[in-house]
Amino acid sequence: MLSKIRYRWKGFTRQERIVLPIFYFFMFILAVWALFPIFFALLNSLKTALDYNDSAIGLPKVWNFANYAQAIKITYRNTTVLGMFLNSIIYSVTFSFANIFSSCMSAYVMSKYKFKLRNFLYALAIFIQIIPIFGTTSAGYLLVNRLGLHDNLFLLWITACGGFDYTFLIVYSYFENVSWDYAEAAYIDGAGNWYVFLKIMIPMVLPAILMMWLSAITSLWNDYMGPYIYLPSYPTLSTGIFNLKNLASYLSGGVTVYFAAIIISMLPILILFFFLQKRILNLSLDGGLKG
Repeated sequence: MLSKIRYRWKGFTRQERIVLPIFYFFMFILAVWALFPIFFALLNSLKTALDYNDSAIGLPKVWNFANYAQAIKITYRNTTVLGMFLNSIIYSVTFSFANIFSSCMSAYVMSKYKFKLRNFLYALAIFIQIIPIFGTTSAGYLLVNRLGLHDNLFLLWITACGGFDYTFLIVYSYFENVSWDYAEAAYIDGAGNWYVFLKIMIPMVLPAILMMWLSAITSLWNDYMGPYIYLPSYPTLSTGIFNLKNLASYLSGGVTVYFAAIIISMLPILILFFFLQKRILNLSLDGGLKG
């Protein structure tokens, strides 16, 4: 290991030998800064209430795994943690899929087809990202009510089909770098538009799509305000934990059970990232066509 480091170090320029250690040092500080809250919650989720009150940053005197069993039994609005977990999965998956797929369709059409309103729609998509959206909750709530989507877990995803959000801009840039020769070769063999889009173009930029999807599903999984407003009968895990924060002192086991619930809510995202990280970091638009 050390020999490899020395070998690579000899190949660095003078500027790289100065900049890279500083860069890695700040990246290390950033990693510690991001991981400390997780470590803090994990450590305190294994303590008793008395142990936590004595020292919030010390190691547990007794490793209390029973907090996780009590966390699973927590209820909010007559919904258990497992029920809220299921609501979170449905909410996150449907919203993220609707958002990413609609943005991919818009980005594909805008990048590969020429029509009169193309430049106007692209400029509109950029303008939408610039203008502030604060204060639109009341208008959004009114729209959802009039569409009959309020408190409907299985149809609320329709509101995510915007097609011109930040994901559109990112995927658009990747579609722009994919050669149209792939599509023309498929058309010669008799392929249709949907086949070219789903079987050829989407796989070419799949790592970028997975990256945006992971970002979207992480944001939706942690979103507590959206389900709190639009899905009052279907509390998600983030909504339940947010509301249990003020009741933590009244829980059986105290605030340590609350920390256990937080760790449980984090596991799906960590597992998802673990399995997708190689695909996300393997973005490549290289390829060729046989003549």
